[in-house]
Amino acid sequence: MKNSALWRVVDNQSGTQSIVSTPSEAVAFVNSRFDTDDDDEPFSITEVGPLLPKPLGIITAWAAKKDGERTDGLIAPITIRPVVTDNAVECDDVVLWDDVYVSWDHDMYTVEGPDGSEYSEAYSAAELSEILDEYADDYEYAPEGPDSHRWPKPGELIPYGAQECAKRFGHLDDDALLWLAATRITLDVWRNTPVENWHAGMSPLHDGTMMRINVATTRLVRSMLSFDHVDWIAVGLAIVNPSRVLPTGQSVLELGLACHNADDPAHEVDPREELAEMAQVAISWGRRYCLHEKEFGLRTLIESFCAFDNGWFGAPSWERIVDRFLTAVDDRENAHWGIHRDKPWFDEWFTNRPADIADTTEFRRLLLAGPDLLSEEAAEWCVDGAIRYVCQDDHANDCRRCGIPLATESPNE
Repeated sequence: MKNSALWRVVDNQSGTQSIVSTPSEAVAFVNSRFDTDDDDEPFSITEVGPLLPKPLGIITAWAAKKDGERTDGLIAPITIRPVVTDNAVECDDVVLWDDVYVSWDHDMYTVEGPDGSEYSEAYSAAELSEILDEYADDYEYAPEGPDSHRWPKPGELIPYGAQECAKRFGHLDDDALLWLAATRITLDVWRNTPVENWHAGMSPLHDGTMMRINVATTRLVRSMLSFDHVDWIAVGLAIVNPSRVLPTGQSVLELGLACHNADDPAHEVDPREELAEMAQVAISWGRRYCLHEKEFGLRTLIESFCAFDNGWFGAPSWERIVDRFLTAVDDRENAHWGIHRDKPWFDEWFTNRPADIADTTEFRRLLLAGPDLLSEEAAEWCVDGAIRYVCQDDHANDCRRCGIPLATESPNE
């Protein structure tokens, strides 16, 4: 057998299969199955063609090409919904327009039409794209998406956001701008999604864990941003990837499953369905931003995310928030504790800082490096201490919240 050959070994009874490249792998697969009689023929081994990429990347590239062919500035009427299964690593199938099913079998794509009425096979990305072209002609309606009735329109909102960025943060360097943009993208594509429902109510996804997860996601987004090139669809899919490992050690799918509770109306939706929906939205989001980039330019588009500071790790105010929080945790009379000081839990919380953040210098280093580096206990302690509500004001003027009086004019002025 040539080194380049690949073989499909199929258990004919269960349909379980494995793609192998050596005889020893085939033998190992067969030996892993149950014992059989000498007269049985439970296995078949056939040579397969070259491995093909999974269909999602082919389909998103095909859809982006269709978007680029339009002249109205809108994405083509193509909905793309990956199929999320228990094995998140193997999310191989894709549904288009809610009723066209594309599956992958290592060396072949299969396209099934609505209700299984049609069936086509493709043995290359080009063949798959040709088949999808034929289907696209029958789907001329424009699916209603989150942008359908939004105001203001991107033609107004994106330039406005970039102008606000320049007005408020004109002093920021490119790295700081990219971090700020990452916080906003994380908010839109990750935080304000079914993930927030996982977190709501009686859930094992506590506030401290949520903070760590959000920061890790922001860090991921920042790694994919630059003023030279951004693959917007890839950014969206990376954020909602069911296999992405979170600071808790869980994958995104495992987190969703841990929060799932069929008996609780707040958590009864199957997280596999929610992740499929999130992926569909993320792909549409990425396709739209590909078009916006062509219209407005990459720098303007990135700067449009930077119209305001949301106080997250990665935002310009984060260092100020950290310093003020650390000042407060060493001073029971600090103005930050105004609404907490008389709570029955406050004294015990204030005097029981977790051991791994007992040293203020190390505590500050960890917070500035990113709260995803904190332990679960330390992160929860910070959230209980309302770190997200620390005053972000630059105190250039008075601040009633912090008890800073209004500056008075000099008698000589």
